[in-house]
Amino acid sequence: MSKVQEFYKKARKHLNYTQKQAAKQVGISDSVITKIEKGQVDNPNWEYTKFLVEQGINYFYLIGLSDEIEGQLIETVSKSEHETLKSNYEDLKEEKEILEKQVSEMIPRSEWEKLKDKIKNYESIFKMLKVEKG
Repeated sequence: MSKVQEFYKKARKHLNYTQKQAAKQVGISDSVITKIEKGQVDNPNWEYTKFLVEQGINYFYLIGLSDEIEGQLIETVSKSEHETLKSNYEDLKEEKEILEKQVSEMIPRSEWEKLKDKIKNYESIFKMLKVEKG
């Protein structure tokens, strides 16, 4: 079991949900949760992730960037924080495009996978942000 799948399982258990109960709350089949927790899917179901976060699970715990299981949903960031995140994201996308052309010859596959994971993390974070108006 990879760490991410382990984090999802621990998060569900931390909330005292069975797979069946969690699936019912999210509106998905319990087999989807089973597949997530067994590492049989590349990307965990977004609705399930959102549900766990809304129940108080730290999103950064789920993706392996924090040891703290409990946290809060990121709702609002300042425009400058959002611009910094967006700039970092755009830089990563550019780096990805460059590396895509060279990946088979120039870098180990593990480095390529790390970069793709960083990009997925940023994409997930953007889905959870609300930018301040003004």
